[in-house]
Amino acid sequence: MQAADSAWYASSWIYGLRQLQGESMGKERRVPWNFAQALRRLSSGRGSKLLDVGCAEGHFLHLAEKAGYEVTGLDFNPVSIEIARKLLGVSTVYQYSVEELGDRFPGTRFDVVTIFEVLEHTADPYQTVHSVKKLLKPGGQVFLSVPGNRRWPRFFHPEVDAPPHHLTLWSEEALVRLLERAGLRVHGVESKPLCVEDLGIHMKWRLHVAIRKFRPKHSRSATMDENNVVAGLQGGHETRYAGMGRELARLGLSPICRALRLNPKAGGFTLFAHCQKV
Repeated sequence: MQAADSAWYASSWIYGLRQLQGESMGKERRVPWNFAQALRRLSSGRGSKLLDVGCAEGHFLHLAEKAGYEVTGLDFNPVSIEIARKLLGVSTVYQYSVEELGDRFPGTRFDVVTIFEVLEHTADPYQTVHSVKKLLKPGGQVFLSVPGNRRWPRFFHPEVDAPPHHLTLWSEEALVRLLERAGLRVHGVESKPLCVEDLGIHMKWRLHVAIRKFRPKHSRSATMDENNVVAGLQGGHETRYAGMGRELARLGLSPICRALRLNPKAGGFTLFAHCQKV
């Protein structure tokens, strides 16, 4: 149970792929399922403060800022922070932990805290949630998501779903117990249905690993070349041909996805929870 450090995230091929796609797609991109769940539950952001823990390239911060929130983001990956600042124009992003934010800005409290796909990367998830609660105003809301452990089909790549990347996977029961033990009132937990994007991202990971077997592994430029190849094939470059390729991939995966949904166990890749400080 040892979490990866910022150097690991900065050099990870997993995050290299995501960063390339984020840079190429710009501000306007598909809204992920967990983001959409939070956005439809948020009230007007006028005069409200929102903190996104593990903000990555700042996509949710950008959406929340458009909704009127005063946003702050935290992330361990300096490359992601730079993308959020330069590409999305979100300046209030920091390479701090939750505890460091509280120490550097004492007295700052937030109306909303979001924690998307973060707890599975931490060695002590309870402490993370407990520290977040301290930064909330009374009645403040928390929206979070984690990878489920009952997902089907099980095609996560081993490097993606093992330490130091994922330290934990979650059931609904375990997530509710953790949040309640931290002193939060849980309003509900939802399980993500299986969708084409779930299949697509795993194909992208598998393709990347296949390419790596035939490329030199000792150079940073080789790694970036690999990432560019996969990003281009899977939609990382916003060109007319890449857009056509994405649409063709979606059309090809749609019937497969519909067939897999016939299994009552299908989905569950992500669990989303809405809770509130008591």
